[in-house]
Amino acid sequence: MRGLPHTYRDVDAPVGTSLLLEISGECGGRWFLSRGSIGWGLTKLSEGEFASRVRIPQELAWRVFTKGIDRDSARAQIEIEGNRDLGKKVLQLTAIVG
Repeated sequence: MRGLPHTYRDVDAPVGTSLLLEISGECGGRWFLSRGSIGWGLTKLSEGEFASRVRIPQELAWRVFTKGIDRDSARAQIEIEGNRDLGKKVLQLTAIVG
C-alpha cells in the first residue's frame, strides 16, 4: 500500500480529498490516502467523509496488485462507493512480492 501515493501522483483533487481502501478478510486492513498541499500521502486516521471508499476481498487483492488478474475483471469484483474514478485508480497499483 506504500505505493498508493505514487499511483495517485497525477490525480488532481482538492486538498483534503481522502480515500479509504479496505482489504477484507483475516489478512486485510484499512489504509487512508489523503491529498495534501504537496501531493497524496498515506495517513494513519482520516476524519470526515471519504471522496471514495474501495473494498477488495483479500483473495483478490494480491492478484490485482501483482497483475495476476486483468483490471476489467477485477473492477467487476470490487466495491467502490463515492467517486468511482478516484476509487478505480487503486487498481493501477502494482506491487512486487519477493
